Amino acid sequence: GIVVAATTIEKNVGGYYNSGNTGSAYKTCWGEGNIHFGYFEHLDDDKVPDSTFGQAAEVLTKKMISLGKIKKGDKVLDLGSGYGKPACDVALTTKAEVWGVDLSEKHVDAATKRAKSLGVDKTTHFVNGSFTSLPEQVAKQKGSFTHVWSQVAWCHAHSSLETILQQAYSSLQKGGMLVVNDFVGTDNKVEEKTKEHVWKRLHFETLVGPKTWKKKVEEAGFTIMEYHDWSKHLAHGYSKLSGEAAKHGFKSADGVDLTTNYKNSSEAAKIGQIGMNFCIAVKK
Repeated sequence: GIVVAATTIEKNVGGYYNSGNTGSAYKTCWGEGNIHFGYFEHLDDDKVPDSTFGQAAEVLTKKMISLGKIKKGDKVLDLGSGYGKPACDVALTTKAEVWGVDLSEKHVDAATKRAKSLGVDKTTHFVNGSFTSLPEQVAKQKGSFTHVWSQVAWCHAHSSLETILQQAYSSLQKGGMLVVNDFVGTDNKVEEKTKEHVWKRLHFETLVGPKTWKKKVEEAGFTIMEYHDWSKHLAHGYSKLSGEAAKHGFKSADGVDLTTNYKNSSEAAKIGQIGMNFCIAVKK
């Protein structure tokens, strides 16, 4: 069952990220090379001005690097590495070795080009494959990674969350760390509106709530050191994106106005139907 489900999800997710509609909207609204969410510092400190979506995404990456204590000599596995911007940022900032795995060949090609253009291609490697069944090039390095990193990618395969966590666990050395930012759902009832406007657009089959998410991490053999609810950043991010999408008249992969979908996603985040977390956990 899991294998079939994972394969179907992968086909859908691959189609979503490879579609022309999705690619151009991401590039314009989210910032070049970025497909993850942002951390808006002004929500914590009103003396700080609001930032663009692209700037907030960079802040989130920096925050994860610093809280994850990633440094030179470390070896990081990025599960769902997208266009490779965060992985390259990790390599540039810390001089760590980074391996990225992504389902989309288009992403892997773009990420490889990015690493080369930034001069980090000796230490940063991108491989096409699934994080529910790691490609051979990565699987053969199991037990050698100091960190497993991910930014809003696991949410596309929450029905296989146990499998993803098993892969992360076996990749890490003892005492190695999960440094993960993910989308979560609700532990309560999912409203039909959320399924229609959020899940359907993002090809979510399942989205576990925060309690279930944490429980699965612990059951996989990790000790959670830090867990943060960053949902207010998700809600703010989606309302910003809604404005950007309206300016450009973008459509979703399913043909609906993107601004409407973004607005509905922002509302869903405000009422706790969807959320965004950040977690640091250590392999026992």
